[in-house]
Amino acid sequence: ESFENALTEFDSNAELYFLGGEIAIKLDNLDDANKHLIKAIEFDPKNEEFRAKQESLSALKNAMTSARKTFDTGDIDNAIIEFEQLTQDFNTHAIVFYNLGRIYKANGEYDLAVENYKQAIVLNPFEEKYNKAIKAIAQEMAKNGDTEYRRQEFDAAIENYLKAITYFPEYTTALFKIARTYFKLKDYDNTKLYLERNLVVDPNQEQSEKMLGDIYKGLGDIENAILHYNLAISINGNYYKAYYSLGTALLKTGELEDARTALNQVIMIESTYAKAFGTLGHIEQELGNLDMAVDHYTRATDLDPKSYDVFYRLASALNLKEKHEDARSSAKSCLNIKRNYAPAYFELGIAEKALGNKVAAIDAFEKAKKDKNWRKSADFELNLMN
Repeated sequence: ESFENALTEFDSNAELYFLGGEIAIKLDNLDDANKHLIKAIEFDPKNEEFRAKQESLSALKNAMTSARKTFDTGDIDNAIIEFEQLTQDFNTHAIVFYNLGRIYKANGEYDLAVENYKQAIVLNPFEEKYNKAIKAIAQEMAKNGDTEYRRQEFDAAIENYLKAITYFPEYTTALFKIARTYFKLKDYDNTKLYLERNLVVDPNQEQSEKMLGDIYKGLGDIENAILHYNLAISINGNYYKAYYSLGTALLKTGELEDARTALNQVIMIESTYAKAFGTLGHIEQELGNLDMAVDHYTRATDLDPKSYDVFYRLASALNLKEKHEDARSSAKSCLNIKRNYAPAYFELGIAEKALGNKVAAIDAFEKAKKDKNWRKSADFELNLMN
């Protein structure tokens, strides 16, 4: 910028044009550099330094043209040899390292490509395309990782994500994806490690905060889970999945009113999120609001007809409301989705008993008692009937 400004006042100064040429060389603008050096020679034709610099630049340009032609013919091995020689002969020029990196990338030698791109950045940190070249390779590795993740080849996915992070340590997307993969494998230590590293790079990542909450929740540390869910919400107030996770965590601690507030926020943001309605029904049932519980359960099953656990809870609420025909129907809907689900058999037994169907009730309780968690309750009902 200073050079361009100076030209408005000193457009006949040989030293100024020479300096402009050196600046352009540093910035890898070789055509501009050549133009400025020729101008300097015009104003001072006897200056040997100017001529030597221009001749050196011409030699560089010619050698690069030759090496590129070799590459364009498909002779990658010799193109590499030529550009390697250029990095020795012109080792202060970022552009030769960048071009060598491009050839290594085309040859699938990503480590060497990134190594040369990084050297180009050291020599010329002002050229954004050198950073972009590294990011492009990192993105390619992450894309490969995504392919492996979808195939459930999680070790291969991690290997690719690690490559991406090695090339581009501040690549937040790859950091999150490797954390997600470790979370899938239930390796919570590594999940936490990469999520925290990701948040150091960029603290405003709601997905990372939520996943940290999920880890703590899985480990039984509900207090820290709630902390991270709230942090996720503070970053993105429309992140309904964080509100849902917060609501379920508060339900675990018995903070039913706060849990209801969080879940109501979910359905305000995303009115078709079935799980939120199902959990709201659970909360209202715990609070004794059976009509609201039934409404929420019904809405949840309308949105997701495969929610077997909600059908069971709906049957429970309907039995409490003494709507036993509807309870029986809901329990059977649950069992149509998940056979041998003991909670549903228990509610079916309660409904059949109330409807006077003793044989059907006994059969349902007998099936419920096969689950050790429901054996005591089922036996109690069977004893009452006997």
